[in-house]
Amino acid sequence: MTDSDSPLVRQDDKPIDETPRRSWLPVAIVSIALALLAAGAGWWFFARSEPLPDWDRLPELNLAAPAGDAFRNDTPWVVLRMAPARPGEENTLRVSLEAPRGIPVASDSTNPRITALTAQSLAGDNPPPETLEMQLDPVGTLTATTSLDPAGWWRIRAEVDGAEGVAEFHLLIPDPNVNGPNAVPGSESSPEGEALFRRGMASITTLRDVRFTQWIADGEGNSAMSEHAVTAGSNDTPPGFTYRAAGGMEAIIIGSTRWVKLPGDLGWEEQEGATVVLPAEWDEEYLGATGFMILGEETIDGERGQLLAFVVPELTEPRRQTVAWYLWWVGEETGYVRQEAMVSRLHYMLNEFSEFDLPIVLAPPPEDATPVASETPVP
Repeated sequence: MTDSDSPLVRQDDKPIDETPRRSWLPVAIVSIALALLAAGAGWWFFARSEPLPDWDRLPELNLAAPAGDAFRNDTPWVVLRMAPARPGEENTLRVSLEAPRGIPVASDSTNPRITALTAQSLAGDNPPPETLEMQLDPVGTLTATTSLDPAGWWRIRAEVDGAEGVAEFHLLIPDPNVNGPNAVPGSESSPEGEALFRRGMASITTLRDVRFTQWIADGEGNSAMSEHAVTAGSNDTPPGFTYRAAGGMEAIIIGSTRWVKLPGDLGWEEQEGATVVLPAEWDEEYLGATGFMILGEETIDGERGQLLAFVVPELTEPRRQTVAWYLWWVGEETGYVRQEAMVSRLHYMLNEFSEFDLPIVLAPPPEDATPVASETPVP
């Protein structure tokens, strides 16, 4: 999507506002990268007796996602703007394309075009996606309307002519950043949902090696994509972690040593005092999770899985934690959490996990080379 010396996909120079989520994932590296680079049915939420602290409201959602491999310079990125992001109302969706440096791309015969836009509720009865009729406005933006009914998790997909993939957005309706966190309805947990959560959590916390890609956005137009690998190591090797951003930054951690490479071919900088948060500790992110509800089923990487929605409540003790709503895809056979979507305060995220417990062997970056995270030892 971007050249190695260009910023991550964004429409301004404002860094993504990282909220206090994701302590279990090594997204401290994501924070480093960004800092250095500049009223429907409530069938799956928890019942709360007191209102949550209100948030500053966004006038609309403004998100961007790649239609394919974010690390390729020729991959188009789709921008989605939406308001009022409430169920049962006329929601206006505006979609457009961006060039690698965030410049709008006109919708004409000489440029890639968005050819289809769909909206799909992820409710338990597996409704088919709705194909939205798009109209071209004078500035080259495609617009469509939909009711987004019922409330809950939705998936918006945009297809781009000639692209190797689709741009995908997993959204919570009503959106808490546009309508406030108290607009999201609540209900009791189901025992089956809680059991599925415990199974998925057990699979997470027993992992020793795993890879994942992560898309994050702030809802204000700033989005980023990164690749990660984390290993608990062995008796002979320390734990480690690698990170690569679509904007060009890379990092590798082995034990307490960290190497960081910024965009622009500035070389590697070695730093001491790093730590790796291992999967065995990732459960801390879900402290107090409740409102478990099983939705539909989908197949990811060849495994049929169940969709599990839940919420992690606002906390001040033992640490401050902003309320966040989650959606997991839990494999029926393995129990692996193959995919995870999350919405919190100015924080939208999609993690896609793979290569569960396939050994990862790390090595310090050789001179003038990139970090290596492979399944075989590196010379």
